Amino acid sequence: MENEESPKKRIFPTIPVILLVTGILWLFGELLKIDIPWFPVVLIIVGIAGLIEFYKGK
Repeated sequence: MENEESPKKRIFPTIPVILLVTGILWLFGELLKIDIPWFPVVLIIVGIAGLIEFYKGK
């Protein structure tokens, strides 16, 4: 019983992954227009931070 992980630790970090993928796709779309997009970069950073926070607890 001591080795069981809490249910929170077994859940896949869906929201950070969605933010990361959305930001990357948006960034690639914007880069083709030769424009400096900051909002997709923010999404990517928040997604990466969420993943780091999720896996740091393990």
